[in-house]
Amino acid sequence: MSKREYFELSMEQEWRDDTHRAYETIESMGESVRLLSEDDVLEVLDGAFDMHVHAYPDPLIDTGWDQVQVTKMATDIGMGGCNFKAHTFPTAATVPFVNMIVKDYAEQIGKKPAVAYGGIVLNYFSGGLNPDSVEMVARLGGKTVWLPSHDSAHHNRVISDPGTNWIELLDEKDEILPDLRKIMEIVKANDMILDPCHASTKQRFVVTREAIKMGIKKIMLTHPNWNVTKMTMDQMIEITKMGAYVGIFAYGDIPNYNNPNCDPQYFMECIKTLSPDHCFIASDLGTVINVPPSEGMKLFVRILLANGFKKSDIRKMVVDNPRYLLGLD
Repeated sequence: MSKREYFELSMEQEWRDDTHRAYETIESMGESVRLLSEDDVLEVLDGAFDMHVHAYPDPLIDTGWDQVQVTKMATDIGMGGCNFKAHTFPTAATVPFVNMIVKDYAEQIGKKPAVAYGGIVLNYFSGGLNPDSVEMVARLGGKTVWLPSHDSAHHNRVISDPGTNWIELLDEKDEILPDLRKIMEIVKANDMILDPCHASTKQRFVVTREAIKMGIKKIMLTHPNWNVTKMTMDQMIEITKMGAYVGIFAYGDIPNYNNPNCDPQYFMECIKTLSPDHCFIASDLGTVINVPPSEGMKLFVRILLANGFKKSDIRKMVVDNPRYLLGLD
C-alpha cells in the first residue's frame, strides 16, 4: 500500500475542527428542539417584513421568481410585506401593480395580503447620484433609497475592477458630494429610508453621521457581514449607537451556493452584541439557485429559535423594527 492510499485527509486539523463543529451543533440541540414546529416559525413571521428581497425583473442577477410570486408566497405564510430591491430600475414603479394583483389573490384564498414596497438603487441604470430620480421615486411613494451597489466605487475596488468611472460618495476632503446632499434632503423631506448599500466603511460612517445631522431618522445598513461590505463588530456597535439599523441577511449570513464562506454562528453573536433593538432580519434572496425568499425567512427564524432566541426578540427584528423603518407605526 502506498502513502497516497493510506493518507487520511479527514485527520487534517482543518477538517477535524470542521467535523467537531458540525457534530457539536447537531448534538447540542438534540431533544431541546424536537418540538420546534412549523407553527412556531409561522407565529414569529406573522406580520413580518422582508426588508431586502430581489425578484424578476432585474436582468443584472439571476432572479428565479417575480415580484408577484414573491409577494404571494409571503401572503401564504402570513407575512406583512416585502421591500423589493433591484439593481437596475426603481421598484417603486412596479410595486403598485404587484399590490393590485396580490390583493385579488389574497381575497381568493381568504388571507390578508402581504404588501410590496419599493424604492431605488442609485446605480447608473437609474441615473446614479441623480436627485431627480429620487424625487420621482418619492412621488411614487417609494420607501427606500439605496446608494450605489454594483456601480459603487468601493464595490469595484473590492472585486479589483480597474475601471475609473464608478460612483464615489465623498470628495477628496471626505465630505459628501453635492448631489448626494440633495438626495439626502429629499430622503429627509419624505421620511424615506437611507441605505449606504455597497459603500465602504468610511463612507458609511460619513454618510450616516451627516444624515443624522440633517435629521434623517431611518438608516439601515445592507449586509455588513458580507464580504464586499464587511465591518468589524466594533464598527457595527459604533454605527448603531449613531442610530443605524444593521441588516442580518440570510444570503450573507447563512452559507449557500453563492456565498459559502460565511460563519452562521457569527450573525447570532452580532445580534446578541448589538441587541435586537438595533437589527433587522431580511432574506436578500430571490436568486434561482437558492431557496425562495419566504423559505429563507422561515429557515432564518428556525435557526434562531433552535439556538434559543426568544420569539419576542426575533419579532422585534422582523416586525417591529421594519414597521418603524417603513413608517407604518
